Amino acid sequence: MGFMRAGGINMFFLLGFGIAIGITAIRFARNADPHRLSIVRALTWAVIASSLSGFIGGLVATCRYVVDNPEATKDPLPSLLVGFSESCANLLLGGGILVITWSLVAFGVRRMPHDNL
Repeated sequence: MGFMRAGGINMFFLLGFGIAIGITAIRFARNADPHRLSIVRALTWAVIASSLSGFIGGLVATCRYVVDNPEATKDPLPSLLVGFSESCANLLLGGGILVITWSLVAFGVRRMPHDNL
């Protein structure tokens, strides 16, 4: 739970996208279909955008905290490092979702019937 809290509210959006893309990827792995693959591609872009938005939003919040807090301004490095590491939680979750998803897609592509041309 600390990991989810570190990444902020965006982590719950990523989790929602992750569930949707995971279900679609499992269905694709079981029964490869070009339509499902197009949905996986679209959801992949949503996960990428959400991961980057959460990461950048976390960095912005960290910088605002350092600027607005006189104690943090005296020695900003610890606050900046903690904020950076917490912001990276978005990238880590999004990347993990995509690794699992595209591994399932690779499995589904391998199982697709090939046309004899």
